[in-house]
This record gives sequence, C-alpha cells and structure tokens, in this order.
Amino acid sequence: MRPKISVIVPIYNAELYLEQCIESVLNQTLRDIELLLIDDGSTDNSFLICEKYKKRDNRIQLYTNKNVGQGLERNFGIKKSTGEYIAFLDSDDQYKENMLEKLYQRAIETNADMVSCRIVDMHDGKIIKEHPLNDKILIGCKEIKAAMADMISYEEKDGYSGCIAVWDSIFKRDIIENEGIQFFSERDVYSEDLLFKLMFMTHAKKIAFCTEAVYLYRVNDTSFTHRIDVSVLKRIVNLYNEVCILFGDVLKDYNLKRRIINRTFFTLRFNINKISKTRDAKDFYRILLNDQEIMRVIDLYQPTNLKNIVVYYSLKWKLIRVFEILSKIN
Repeated sequence: MRPKISVIVPIYNAELYLEQCIESVLNQTLRDIELLLIDDGSTDNSFLICEKYKKRDNRIQLYTNKNVGQGLERNFGIKKSTGEYIAFLDSDDQYKENMLEKLYQRAIETNADMVSCRIVDMHDGKIIKEHPLNDKILIGCKEIKAAMADMISYEEKDGYSGCIAVWDSIFKRDIIENEGIQFFSERDVYSEDLLFKLMFMTHAKKIAFCTEAVYLYRVNDTSFTHRIDVSVLKRIVNLYNEVCILFGDVLKDYNLKRRIINRTFFTLRFNINKISKTRDAKDFYRILLNDQEIMRVIDLYQPTNLKNIVVYYSLKWKLIRVFEILSKIN
C-alpha cells in the first residue's frame, strides 16, 4: 500500500544529531509513512546508527552512496520513494511529532499540491526565532507566480518572502515525477533548494500553508551553508544564470531581472559577512573583486538601503579596506 508521505534524509557525518532526527520521524502521529535514509559516504558512525534503526522499524529504507552531495542524494531518494507526497529533512534537524499529520491533513482539506509550515530556529535546545507565516491559499497561475517572484527577491527592497528551503514543505510526488523535477548539485549551484521549489511551484495548481510551527531547524556553525570557499562565487553566478534560463519566460511580467540581481547581491553580501570572520578573508576579497562574471552582475545592482550602498560601492571601487572595517562592526 502506498504510504501517505515519503521522508527523504540525506546523511553525511551527522552522528551528533542523527538519532534525534530519525526518532522525530518515527514518532510522528501520522504512522503511514516511509523514511528513506541515504548515507552519502559518511566516515563517522552515521551508517551504523541508521542500521540500528532500520532493524527496529520496517518503514525505514537504508541506502549508501559515494559522497555525491545532498542535492543528488535527494534525487536518488525521490526515485526510490513511493509516497503520495514527498518531504525532505536535514539530518541535524527535527520534526515536531505532529508535523506530517498537520501538513497531510492540510493537503487533503485544500487539495493542495504543496503545503508549507511555519519553522522554528533552535540553538542548544532553545528557541531563538519563530518565523511568521500566513494561512493564505495560493490558487492559480497568477497568485503562485507572484509568490515565486517574491521568493526570489522583493523588487524594490532588500530581502525576500517565504522559506527558500524545501524541508518546510510536502510536495505531491506525481508532479515531481511527471515533470521530471530534480535538484541541482549544491556543489554547482547556490541555493539548489530554491530552484527545486520554484520548478515545483511552476507546475502546482494550489499551494497551502500550515501556521503551526512544526519544523525545528537547528542553527549551528558546521552546516554546508556556513563553510565558505572561493567556489561560492561560481555557484552564485550559476544560480543567477539558472534562474534567468528556467524562469525568464514564466516570470517575465514580474521584473525577474531586477529580482535575481537583488538576490545575487544580498547572497554575495551574506557570504562576505561570513568570510569576514575567517583568516582567509583578504584572499577571498581579492579573488571576488577580480571575478569578472560576478562583478558584471553586481554592476547592474541598484542599492536599496544605506548598508547596501556602502557594500555596492566598495565592490565597484574595489575597496578591500572597507570590507575589513564592516566585518568588525557586523
């Protein structure tokens, strides 16, 4: 019998929080689920932990691959899954015990192709932030496209709307399969979750929301998004190019060019801030300021506030010293 939801968890050296993650799925009030644990060539005890739980619960499928990365492991999981809906969970995060039941009920009540929930940021077991979410149902092309555009970036101000990660949502599996929707590798493209979500939304007819905070996101300093190297510059440019290619026609009435330029800028600003706290900052700045591809995109940016004006002209005029000063006051 087809499970209601397939939960896909890519795993790489996640032994510290993995048991909490797995138990949060197995203890769900919605019992009719399957859990796909996909070990990505871990060198710690992650695979042994997965084996232990597989012996305890026949809803678990366990696979191992050779360090291909989270995006491609999720694609592998999609192929192996059989659920009516698909959910994604990061191996250091957790579900509240009623998350899947809440999202599935909402999907059935509204006949939605995708349902997203409210998320909570956790650190050392304490809530540090709750993210707001309304319960509006997006129906039809116009409403969904407007939400997609704002998820890429606001047009006239800094920031964006909604969660760009996939783990806050469940997705109707038939749409993923029929439309051939896949993740890009995070080693090639920055924010591969955003691209997947946008591709899915392009084909969705109805999107609903659950305002209860049921996804627990663990804030830590060891996740992929907190490790910076110069490859991030190429990945940011690749995101810019892929958004233009994939959604240039779909979002042509929403000033997509301005929005993706905005996202490219504040993504770069985020990474400048992260690298500023490391010993490699000066080398990173020099490589950045000599990267013609990314500077070509940044040159098109129109600053939206005072801080962005400072960062923009520091980039434009190659003022490394300004970055060093900004890093001390951030």
